Amino acid sequence: MTKQTACVFACSEVFAFALYVTLKTFFAHSPQLATESDVFIYAYRWSKHTKDIISSCGTVKIIDYDLPADIPRNALIMRFTPALYARFEAFNLLDKYQNVICLDSDILVQKELIGAIDEMTENIGLVKDTLPFVSKNFLNPIEGYDLSKPCFNAGFIVLKKQQFPVSCTRTARWLYSMLGEQVDNIELGDQGIINLSLQKFNLRPYVFSNLWNMPASNPRNKLNKAFIIHSTGHRKFWAYYYFHEWYSAYTQWNKKGGTPVSIRKNSTQWDYLLNIFALKKSCFFQLAPDGYQHPIKFITFFLKFLFHIKY
Repeated sequence: MTKQTACVFACSEVFAFALYVTLKTFFAHSPQLATESDVFIYAYRWSKHTKDIISSCGTVKIIDYDLPADIPRNALIMRFTPALYARFEAFNLLDKYQNVICLDSDILVQKELIGAIDEMTENIGLVKDTLPFVSKNFLNPIEGYDLSKPCFNAGFIVLKKQQFPVSCTRTARWLYSMLGEQVDNIELGDQGIINLSLQKFNLRPYVFSNLWNMPASNPRNKLNKAFIIHSTGHRKFWAYYYFHEWYSAYTQWNKKGGTPVSIRKNSTQWDYLLNIFALKKSCFFQLAPDGYQHPIKFITFFLKFLFHIKY
């Protein structure tokens, strides 16, 4: 039976550890959507070993991905790697599927997500970003676009083919073309370009509540209600917070031989201590905050880890 829905994930090799956790929680807590969807993983420069570990999460289709050759790989592109722009492929997929849901790689899924499709009454659904304006996504103004418009986060996107007012493939081509034009102006990657597309194609987004894409900085009583918890900005699960389910899934990644976190920026003093005491192989020290720069955060992380506190 042909499936009506596609789910899209993407990341580079260095973020595969985070995607593993995302997928484990997605298959565990959103089984209906996972079963009723084709799950696509757009992989930027993955090894076979990484593909094998990710495939162990559930039934997924891993697609090797890179940006079109005519888009320069400058510092702004490589800051998040080309994998970030694989979200543009969601619009191409909308030619084949009735619904497409895009999910970020640094999230924790807590509840069944299938209801987002029925809840949405427009052609595209998004959650408002913590950044107030679209301008925060770019270094400079862009002629013909109002960057004072409210900004929407790209970590959770729902698309419906039935209500989409323009060609889906045309939209995807425009996204890549606009990226090429703004390649020296982007500050936060694909998010700014997707926000511009709302103006270009006169798309009126359905605004989901932040329960569908809740920043991890929220208090526990709100986090408990969230469908998705998102570690936005610098506050990542692997360098800032203790979330028990995230930590537990990461340890599984580690045991399977997955590459440990390599994208943290520890202080020289903290790295020295970790090297002296050979602690870098420990999942705890791979994820705990830098105890030299942030001793209180480190102690908080340790106590939550010790007592298996949810978050």
